Amino acid sequence: MEAELMSQREIALLARVSKPAVTTWRRRHPDFPAPVSGNHGQPLFPADAVVAWLLRTGLGHADPDTLRAERSLHTLAAYARRHGGRRAIVVLGAALCLRHLTGRALPADPLPLARRLDPEDEFLLYELADAPEPAGLAQLVEQLIEGAYDPWRSCQFLLSSANRLGWPELTADALTPEAVALIRRVADVPARLRAHGTVTIADANAGTGDLLTALISDQDRDNLRVNAFVADEALARLVRRQLLLAELPEFHFDVRADELNEEFADPDLIVTRLPYRPAESRDALADLDRVEAIADLLGPGRTAIVVGPASSLVDELRDGLAVLRRAALLGSGIVEAVVRLPGGVYPARPGHPAALWLLTRDPIPTTKGRVLLADLSGAALDQPTVESAAEDILLWRAEGHRSDGHDPRTGRIVLLESLHLRRGAALRPPGPASVTLRARLATDRPALVGEIERRLTDAEQKTILYVEERGPLNTGAAQRDGTRPKEHSVGALRTARRVRLLTGHRLSPQHVGPRGHHRVIGSAEVLAQSSKRWMDRLMLAAEYPHVALTEPGDLVVTTVPQFGAFLDDDGFSVIEFPACGLHISPGDPLTSRVLRALLGIARNTARSPGAVRGPRPQDVTIPDLARDEAARLDEVLRCLEERERLLQHQADLLAKLRELIVTGFADGTLTTLYGTNS
Repeated sequence: MEAELMSQREIALLARVSKPAVTTWRRRHPDFPAPVSGNHGQPLFPADAVVAWLLRTGLGHADPDTLRAERSLHTLAAYARRHGGRRAIVVLGAALCLRHLTGRALPADPLPLARRLDPEDEFLLYELADAPEPAGLAQLVEQLIEGAYDPWRSCQFLLSSANRLGWPELTADALTPEAVALIRRVADVPARLRAHGTVTIADANAGTGDLLTALISDQDRDNLRVNAFVADEALARLVRRQLLLAELPEFHFDVRADELNEEFADPDLIVTRLPYRPAESRDALADLDRVEAIADLLGPGRTAIVVGPASSLVDELRDGLAVLRRAALLGSGIVEAVVRLPGGVYPARPGHPAALWLLTRDPIPTTKGRVLLADLSGAALDQPTVESAAEDILLWRAEGHRSDGHDPRTGRIVLLESLHLRRGAALRPPGPASVTLRARLATDRPALVGEIERRLTDAEQKTILYVEERGPLNTGAAQRDGTRPKEHSVGALRTARRVRLLTGHRLSPQHVGPRGHHRVIGSAEVLAQSSKRWMDRLMLAAEYPHVALTEPGDLVVTTVPQFGAFLDDDGFSVIEFPACGLHISPGDPLTSRVLRALLGIARNTARSPGAVRGPRPQDVTIPDLARDEAARLDEVLRCLEERERLLQHQADLLAKLRELIVTGFADGTLTTLYGTNS
């Protein structure tokens, strides 16, 4: 096989750095791989040598697993360019499946082994018989597994890279990982296994099998059964290989390419998405007919999760027959929850808004006449949103309507008779569903308003007492005579040992989270002047034993994407590259408060549009104030910060009060009496 070559731009993308950084590596590191000879029009480098160099030096922002996986992708891209993306993915997927079945590396000619393990040609024999370059398959498969650790993850990586390999149609109907996570949480397969022992999962439009494999992974596969329908026979074979790689026994699943019928089995759980249709040919009645057909397959207590176009499932309808069909489905009591999903849940179809329906045959009696409506279209479908929405749905299914029960955080429980179903009105929760405002019940809102008003009065009184004790603000500002203070760069202060530079560290994203013992401060935190990222102390000790923590009063400075300085009052924080820290030596006239203020007004902190890089922190110049001048400035800054904190507290309370009042008026649960002085 020919060696894969990479340009400097591809190396930069692989290492997650800028292209000038690669140029710098070539200049500063003699061991950087040399470009290959030839008339290529630009320098090209051997991909294997580049990845090995990045892994050895640790440079760049990509973790080792990503580097190995991306290296595999470059090899796959060369293979796909020669033989076509669809053919390459199908053949490599079949080879990975054969590698999984044998448990060892493939022989030079895998065809005899494929005939022995797949004599009826249900999974991989046809693909391997048609494989180009069969002698090189074993090497490609082993390289894939080396990058992703096992055949299952290798196959997932292969399918997720379909766009880059030249088969974009494969992932055209794929959902985002967050949307799949929401469906997985709502399906709650572990609870079904505990309740029923054996669970049958069905998908009426399986696509590449992404929903099915997400549901069965990490479960007791011996007690799972899968039935699926895929219109294309090649995709049906692909789904079968997916299920085999997910270690589901062969006799536990049936994936067919014929029409769904009454003998589809009696599924405990149906998880599917409606086929995509362009807006010009989209028919709401046809979509609702498909939902009705899925509902007819459900036995008592069985559940279906259906993802379809928002125009059919939640938006306003104008077709009279579609209006009647949707009203009949909702009025039948089989629809437990309706969720409008955020835009972009289909990455390949960003202009295709979608919604989710949860159907259950004979739900618990306390849900009768009601439905849970959630509108997530204005929220980012991140992990907290997924967890909140799934918790709301699962509690609604378990408890139904209770006056003292769970008040949903991402939706509202509404009466069906209030939805104007016969008029085809849009299915939206009354009021903004994503706003909870520290209260689960709207009846708490007046009490919350009164509480904030009381706290605001206390804050105003505290400000008045502060002024009475210290008098009006008077800095005693006066014209200063004499020469202007000399200027020194931060680098000169460092050379004079007045300031010590603290280096930032490259941190792996999976080692940082919302909880921990040490605050993480990077460029984003410096510019936002706050940090919500933390690292566990045990993780810090195990993975970053040489990291030095900040001390109280240290500054954290960044120049990317713009200059900023953050005062770390508490200390014991981890600085994330490209940010760095400044520690003032004890006894120096400069204080942390003064240094941050002077850095904030420094003239040479901006980056010109044509510059390759911005100014370095050590190049920034500040005036060298005398000890008494620095002390006076520090005192003025301290007084200003005290008053600013008092006023900021009032401003925060006013913002909360405004949010409560506006939300209450918007959802019809709050009013005021006459005027603000009543």
